[in-house]
Amino acid sequence: MRHITLQLIMEYLERFGWKNYEAVNEPSEQEGIIYTGWRASEHSPVYMLTIDPMIEKKCISFRTQSLIQAPYGNIPQDCLLDLLLALHWINFRIIVGKFSYEPMRGEVRFSIDLPIDENTLSYAQFVHSLGLIVEIVETYVPLIKKIKEGELTAEKFIQHDLRGEVLLKKQDISQSLKDLLKGLGRINWN
Repeated sequence: MRHITLQLIMEYLERFGWKNYEAVNEPSEQEGIIYTGWRASEHSPVYMLTIDPMIEKKCISFRTQSLIQAPYGNIPQDCLLDLLLALHWINFRIIVGKFSYEPMRGEVRFSIDLPIDENTLSYAQFVHSLGLIVEIVETYVPLIKKIKEGELTAEKFIQHDLRGEVLLKKQDISQSLKDLLKGLGRINWN
């Protein structure tokens, strides 16, 4: 794990073509943290992302920040229950990563945490994780926002997902994101 440094992550970001980031040394940590973000288009929201190598925990964490704010005291109970059910459903359905909800501030975020026991993180692993974060957030956050606002129930969301409608929309979004990522990193996505 000691070889997973800010310098390595910055090299991977540069190699990929991801130029907008800030590497920050953390006073109480050896390895520091990277702050960055993305937006899929000029009209889409900006999603903030941290990439945090944690030597003491032998992992690297890719975490989005404040995708949605839904403090439990400020959201109708039925919307909150739908939000929590939808987050649990999505976590059940996806293979890598997790959505989480912090009830006091109401922060919903998504993260991928990779154990690093052999002191290496390959470029391919890094790109895979970065691509998954972008794809999953771009696919599900607009739907989660609708649920939070009461425009969509968890039941309807789950029914759409079971019928494959979310997957079809995800494939459309996935292709446009792959085009974006390919343009950034000139990656061959077969």
